Amino acid sequence: MTKRVLLCADGQSLANPTLLGLDDERLDSISWLACVSSAESCRRTAHATSSLEELWVVSCDDMDPINVAAALKRDDPEKRVYLVSFGNNGSLASRAAAAKLDGVLNELLFVKRYEQVKRACGIQGKTLSLQSDEELSGQGAKGAKGTGCLQAECGVSPSRAITEPQALRDPLPRSPISAKEPKATTIAVVSGSGGSGKSTIAAVLSLLSKNAGLSTAVLDADLQFGDMDYLLGVQEPIRIEDIAEDGGRLRNLAGQGAKERPALVAAPRRIETSEVVVSEIPRILETLKSMFDVVIVNTGAFWSDSQAMVLESADSVVFVMDARPSSLRATAHAMELCVRLGVATTGFTFVVNKHEKTSLLSAVDVACALHGVKASEAPYGGRDVDELLGAGYPEELIASKNSFVEAMADLLENLLPDKKREVVGRGRRTRKKRSFFLRGGRP
Repeated sequence: MTKRVLLCADGQSLANPTLLGLDDERLDSISWLACVSSAESCRRTAHATSSLEELWVVSCDDMDPINVAAALKRDDPEKRVYLVSFGNNGSLASRAAAAKLDGVLNELLFVKRYEQVKRACGIQGKTLSLQSDEELSGQGAKGAKGTGCLQAECGVSPSRAITEPQALRDPLPRSPISAKEPKATTIAVVSGSGGSGKSTIAAVLSLLSKNAGLSTAVLDADLQFGDMDYLLGVQEPIRIEDIAEDGGRLRNLAGQGAKERPALVAAPRRIETSEVVVSEIPRILETLKSMFDVVIVNTGAFWSDSQAMVLESADSVVFVMDARPSSLRATAHAMELCVRLGVATTGFTFVVNKHEKTSLLSAVDVACALHGVKASEAPYGGRDVDELLGAGYPEELIASKNSFVEAMADLLENLLPDKKREVVGRGRRTRKKRSFFLRGGRP
């Protein structure tokens, strides 16, 4: 029989299916099931076997299973990919959602799914298509592709098999630039060490985006030391813990976004709250993406599952470092971590911040050290940058002719898709023309 399902599990579990909840099964003798135990063999088998319709990732000998599942989904988005987890992990469920997996199955749902497919693949002399969930369930229940049978028999969709954090209520729809762009452009700003100016760059990018006429929101995911409310001059921001208590408070962000400054979801008031609200980050981010044209995410210095989720879900990642050799080493370590976690780094843009003529490192040095990455330089903006942002006057900084601000405007244009890039470009030309006339110039 044609192989129709791929199961990835560690070697011990494949040898002893009881560990998977599959008693009295001999997995190596099942004609419709292909079993692998390593990440490489999993992706190779999935690529080489065109008949596969579903992929189940339970565990792996050499890689985190969530990263294996995410890679399989990226390789072929048309195939149904399920992550199987026997624990209760909200962060894992969030990462699975960000990776666009078809669901997360607990032990009960996994065993049910196994039995359904077993029956469908001819145990009783008939072969059913896995594409037909109505046939597979045997109950005629209608549902989304890959979830109907589970909803019918178990009363729960696979994506909610693991307990979810509190749901956000009544997200507001945004006014898209066009019907062809269903969601925001998400830009994550990260760094490998403190003091690089990551938060400053996130703040200026958001201000430039808002100034250009794009509805813009900022999510301060630096849960321990985030200070985007100070940098943006927001006196009484809506904070992550506020939204965790009442998701409807996101409605108020639309009003913020209509003002001169971008809308902001600020970091928690207290450091100790960070562990409680971390599971809300993916849900808040997805809601913001449905409300605004551009979402800027300021990340923390501590790299965790939530950090990986943000990087995986972002359209662009700005990796900030300064001109110190120690900053480059920290960046290299962070890149190695991304590789181990299975986070794609091809879309990263590296920025050498606070660059001067006498700096030890240039963009060329960074590109060479990190094996040909895209790198640019952001000149040191002087005291104006720190003083104006620190005093809560970000608009004055944006209106100035600061070289750092101009470099950030160039960076923003490069990060946005064509239609939004045109909006930013028109805004820059308008500001230059206006400032020319204010100086008494002649056309």
